[in-house]
Amino acid sequence: MAKVLVLIRVMPVDENVDLDGLADKISKGLPKGIELHESRREPLAFGAESLLMAFAMPDEEGHVYALEEYLKGFPEIQEFMTEFVTRV
Repeated sequence: MAKVLVLIRVMPVDENVDLDGLADKISKGLPKGIELHESRREPLAFGAESLLMAFAMPDEEGHVYALEEYLKGFPEIQEFMTEFVTRV
Protein backbone atom coordinates (compact mmCIF):
# COMPACT_ATOMS: atom_id res chain seq x y z
CA MET A 1 0.00 0.00 0.00
CA ALA A 2 1.19 3.50 -0.83
CA LYS A 3 2.02 6.04 1.81
CA VAL A 4 1.24 9.72 1.94
CA LEU A 5 3.62 12.42 3.16
CA VAL A 6 1.86 15.44 4.67
CA LEU A 7 3.78 18.64 5.37
CA ILE A 8 2.18 20.75 8.10
CA ARG A 9 3.24 24.17 9.40
CA VAL A 10 2.57 24.51 13.13
CA MET A 11 2.26 28.01 14.60
CA PRO A 12 2.82 28.33 18.37
CA VAL A 13 0.57 30.48 20.55
CA ASP A 14 3.52 32.78 21.29
CA GLU A 15 7.28 33.09 20.94
CA ASN A 16 7.88 31.56 24.39
CA VAL A 17 6.80 28.06 23.33
CA ASP A 18 9.71 25.58 23.29
CA LEU A 19 9.38 24.37 19.68
CA ASP A 20 11.82 21.48 20.11
CA GLY A 21 9.90 20.31 23.17
CA LEU A 22 6.60 20.68 21.31
CA ALA A 23 7.87 18.60 18.36
CA ASP A 24 8.98 15.90 20.79
CA LYS A 25 5.63 15.99 22.59
CA ILE A 26 3.72 15.73 19.30
CA SER A 27 5.81 12.78 18.10
CA LYS A 28 5.21 10.70 21.25
CA GLY A 29 1.44 10.22 21.02
CA LEU A 30 0.67 10.21 17.31
CA PRO A 31 -2.42 8.30 16.18
CA LYS A 32 -1.88 4.73 15.04
CA GLY A 33 -0.28 4.45 11.61
CA ILE A 34 1.08 8.01 11.58
CA GLU A 35 4.76 8.71 12.11
CA LEU A 36 6.79 11.88 12.25
CA HIS A 37 9.23 11.77 9.35
CA GLU A 38 10.96 15.11 9.93
CA SER A 39 10.60 18.31 11.93
CA ARG A 40 12.43 21.61 11.66
CA ARG A 41 12.13 25.17 12.90
CA GLU A 42 11.54 27.89 10.33
CA PRO A 43 11.57 31.66 10.80
CA LEU A 44 8.29 33.55 10.35
CA ALA A 45 8.85 37.23 11.05
CA PHE A 46 10.33 39.50 13.73
CA GLY A 47 12.17 36.60 15.40
CA ALA A 48 9.13 34.33 15.63
CA GLU A 49 9.44 30.74 14.43
CA SER A 50 7.14 27.94 13.35
CA LEU A 51 7.56 24.19 13.05
CA LEU A 52 7.50 22.55 9.65
CA MET A 53 6.61 18.91 10.25
CA ALA A 54 6.46 16.03 7.76
CA PHE A 55 4.20 13.12 8.69
CA ALA A 56 4.07 9.78 6.88
CA MET A 57 0.87 7.73 6.93
CA PRO A 58 -0.95 5.06 4.90
CA ASP A 59 -2.88 6.29 1.89
CA GLU A 60 -6.23 5.49 3.49
CA GLU A 61 -9.21 7.62 4.35
CA GLY A 62 -9.27 9.11 7.85
CA HIS A 63 -5.57 9.40 8.69
CA VAL A 64 -5.23 13.10 7.83
CA TYR A 65 -8.39 13.86 9.81
CA ALA A 66 -7.03 11.88 12.79
CA LEU A 67 -3.78 13.87 12.65
CA GLU A 68 -5.63 17.20 12.51
CA GLU A 69 -7.81 16.26 15.47
CA TYR A 70 -4.72 15.18 17.39
CA LEU A 71 -2.94 18.49 16.75
CA LYS A 72 -6.00 20.47 17.89
CA GLY A 73 -5.47 19.01 21.37
CA PHE A 74 -2.23 20.90 22.05
CA PRO A 75 -2.68 24.20 23.90
CA GLU A 76 0.77 25.35 22.67
CA ILE A 77 -0.50 25.36 19.06
CA GLN A 78 -2.33 28.48 17.90
CA GLU A 79 -2.99 27.12 14.42
CA PHE A 80 -1.62 24.76 11.82
CA MET A 81 -1.96 24.49 8.08
CA THR A 82 -1.28 21.79 5.55
CA GLU A 83 1.44 23.00 3.19
CA PHE A 84 1.84 19.97 0.92
CA VAL A 85 0.55 16.42 0.41
CA THR A 86 2.11 13.79 -1.84
CA ARG A 87 2.12 10.04 -2.33
CA VAL A 88 5.45 8.30 -1.76
